[in-house]
Amino acid sequence: MIIKVNHKTSYKYSTEVPKLIQCVKLYPTQCENQKIMEWEINCNSGKIVESHIDGLGHKILNIYNKNFSGELEITSKGIVKTKDLSGIMKGLSEKVNPLCFLRNTNLTLPCKMIENLTKKIKKRNLIEFAHELNLSVSNSIKYVSGSTSTSTSSREAIVQGEGVCQDYAHILISAARLCDIPARYVNGFLYDDLNASENATHAWAELFLKEVGWVGFDPSHKKCVDDKYIRINSGFDFLDASIIKGIKLNYNGNESLESKVFIEPCQ
Repeated sequence: MIIKVNHKTSYKYSTEVPKLIQCVKLYPTQCENQKIMEWEINCNSGKIVESHIDGLGHKILNIYNKNFSGELEITSKGIVKTKDLSGIMKGLSEKVNPLCFLRNTNLTLPCKMIENLTKKIKKRNLIEFAHELNLSVSNSIKYVSGSTSTSTSSREAIVQGEGVCQDYAHILISAARLCDIPARYVNGFLYDDLNASENATHAWAELFLKEVGWVGFDPSHKKCVDDKYIRINSGFDFLDASIIKGIKLNYNGNESLESKVFIEPCQ
């Protein structure tokens, strides 16, 4: 599938920001599952500098602004050709040992309810177990837009019984790590037939299965990732995998942000 993406994040500041540095991870992953045909990142103010490629293969850019006021827009757009490889991620360029992703964070610490999800599944082979775990997590909460925030943990989401894609991903990661399966959070885009013109950034999880490697599971959609997904980056949790992180120096004002994504097929 060939997918066209136009993503824009707008930041508004109430007063002048003496110094603003933003770290951007918005380049799609280069792997066998997807090929970047076109991609560019721009901003309406400041200097964009290519920083480095990190251990997970992410291309990192930094945006520098001094004495900035008003609205800052960061856009990323392009065209990506995707393949359906049954969720198996092939050709990732990484230097990080998968076992590192057994480590939990505050957003992914397990609780009794998450532990119970794993106990309901009969011990089969690892691949079947992972698929059953994905479905178990899918049924553990109800998708309700706006029901949680970026600081909501897997424990909080499963207790309240509601969440969004971020919460499904955190719960699956927590449950998998509890079973000694390395798991990580993935940010990206999903072309949804039901909302063909305007979508949001999406989140899912990848589990490392010894037989096949990293496999993408989307518990909010009860399936593995396919050719409708564009992978951007991964990390321990939402915070670690944030597509834009900013540092403001000597600033005491307010900041607000708005993000929009338009996704459509090219054929």
